[in-house]
Amino acid sequence: MTYDELVTNIRNYTEVDSNVFTAAVINTFITMAENRILRDIDLDVFRIESTGTSTQGDRFLIAPSGILTHRYLMTTIAGVQTFLEFRDTSFLKEYWPDYSVEGVPKYYSVWDENTFYLAPTPNANIAVQMGYITRPLQLSAATPTTWISTNAPEVLLYACLIQAYSYTKGPTEMLQFFEASYTQAIQGLGIEQQGRRRRDEYRDGIIRIPLKSESPGP
Repeated sequence: MTYDELVTNIRNYTEVDSNVFTAAVINTFITMAENRILRDIDLDVFRIESTGTSTQGDRFLIAPSGILTHRYLMTTIAGVQTFLEFRDTSFLKEYWPDYSVEGVPKYYSVWDENTFYLAPTPNANIAVQMGYITRPLQLSAATPTTWISTNAPEVLLYACLIQAYSYTKGPTEMLQFFEASYTQAIQGLGIEQQGRRRRDEYRDGIIRIPLKSESPGP
């Protein structure tokens, strides 16, 4: 489903024209809908790994741009890869109170949306692999298709219609219907994601359509 198709569907489903549902209003619906989807489900397609380098004597590490949720930090020292353990910032401050003292980082925390906090303070410039979930581009006139609009159009449409009916204070039963439809669609997408993670064609063979068979009689 393209951006234009989504706009048309929102207006058709709600029977509200462009005088009320202007492009700016619908773009707000899309923003809120996509934010809800990203909060409700962890999509594999948005999992990214990037490489950075810690600076000797600096306990802060710049996070990748566009990060939505961190997944892991892993250092590489002399060819040996080690995952850092995630802890709260207060734990790191108690564990390594004098950040002027340097060592090999063992823990990390989120300092703010742009920065990770390392402890001990790095004693060298260390390569760091950062796994995270990225925030995708929003569906818009400039970006007419996205992974969600192409692969889960029903999820996006129902999420937008929830916003639209809330905006117009539409009938409660319709809002409830679209909430239920969204819940069913997002659960289906989640099951699909889990199936892909747990199956391997080499070991399990291709996914087949299950065939109903009758139990043998006595």
